[in-house]
Amino acid sequence: MNLVAAPAPVKPAGFVSNWQAAGWGFGTLATSTMLNAPTAALLFFLVTVIKLDPLAVGALIFAGKIIDVLTDPPIGALSDKTSSRFGRRRPWLLGSSFACGVAFALLFNIPDVGVTATYLYMFVVLTLFAITYTSFQVPYMAMPTEMTDDYHQRTKIMSWRVVFMSFGNVAGAGAFAALASQLGGGRAGYGEAAVYFGFMIALAMFATFFFTGSSRQTTVTPGQDKISIRQHMVWLLMNKQLMILMGTKISIYLGVFASLTTALFFFKSILKLDETVFFMVFGAQMATTILCMPACNWLAKRIGKKPAYVGSLIGFCLVVGTWLLASANEPTPLLLARAILLGAFGAGAHLYGQSMLIDTFALDYQLTGQRREGVLAASFSFVEKICMALAPFIVGFLLSMLGFNKELDPTADQTASAVKAIYIGFVGIPIVCQIASIVLLRFYHLAEADLQQPAQAGS
Repeated sequence: MNLVAAPAPVKPAGFVSNWQAAGWGFGTLATSTMLNAPTAALLFFLVTVIKLDPLAVGALIFAGKIIDVLTDPPIGALSDKTSSRFGRRRPWLLGSSFACGVAFALLFNIPDVGVTATYLYMFVVLTLFAITYTSFQVPYMAMPTEMTDDYHQRTKIMSWRVVFMSFGNVAGAGAFAALASQLGGGRAGYGEAAVYFGFMIALAMFATFFFTGSSRQTTVTPGQDKISIRQHMVWLLMNKQLMILMGTKISIYLGVFASLTTALFFFKSILKLDETVFFMVFGAQMATTILCMPACNWLAKRIGKKPAYVGSLIGFCLVVGTWLLASANEPTPLLLARAILLGAFGAGAHLYGQSMLIDTFALDYQLTGQRREGVLAASFSFVEKICMALAPFIVGFLLSMLGFNKELDPTADQTASAVKAIYIGFVGIPIVCQIASIVLLRFYHLAEADLQQPAQAGS
């Protein structure tokens, strides 16, 4: 009797293994930590520990982010043109990893000098932070479109990004402040915590370079170095679906970053809770986000990405509104229930938005015939960083104009107007921005069938 081995199952075209998807997604642990720790803690640290004026600090962070924004287009274009044995994007991951860790550590290790020198130091470090972050983030975000042409595989890739984003969010927005508090707080506590986190960021970015070695990568399109900035802009504006999604991203990110910037003020001044409770609540929210990923993937295939996205945003908006009912020393079960609901709706909001964005990158190749993932990732990063710049500036302006007293202990009672400023930043701005993004999504129309057309020849 002859035994014939059964043929190995044929993988569908564009298939991406979990190892490849997770290997790429792991880099988001570093970028989310690097993004969220300064967003959540820097304004709070500079105002309550270093005793700088909140409006001046907000303006300083805004200026640093503008420099960050200006570096996005050239780095995106350079990564599109890069040619090496490691591909177009991975050399950037390797080269920026160590620099990112150093820049993060310097951000919270501020020398005890005069006020003017402190502002100058922060401007220089924020500039370094901006350039190093962009050098990793922009090439990194260009990679998913290269890894597969499959509509649903892109959702799978981005689900791993959301998983590691959740860990990075906990690390950056919760664990960093909690560790700094455990290390004694003040300059020394925040400085030591920043060194540990800087090492972790560098190591995670360095590891991502190796984990992505087996991923599919595209090569430089012939003649790409001759494409003018004007032509890139024409093609960008031609992609109407990308423009609409960028509008929703501006709304969502402005709300998210305003809330995150104000979170420590809200927990300490309003709820009278410490960094440990903040870490617990944020941890529960992110754990729920991770656990909901399989359900979110299933829902996208069942009803489509856009309806699932809108539903997630509506739910998230409603739960954010319940913070208006929270009071000092809020019971732990209520805090955890709110965190779980925010995590569940946030899972969909993160996943579908990211996956739909990568779909618009694929549409760009279909419309132009050019592999411009770096330029497109730069445009996405541009939007993200503009919001990161505006949110601390707006929150700092509100705190300064409405009388937040930086000389008081962080848990002390503030004036009614200062409390109002905190509520506006933590609840009001996010709700208004979520509603705006839901309205914009009415004009977004891009389905799987729309991405089956052959690519046009670039002009």
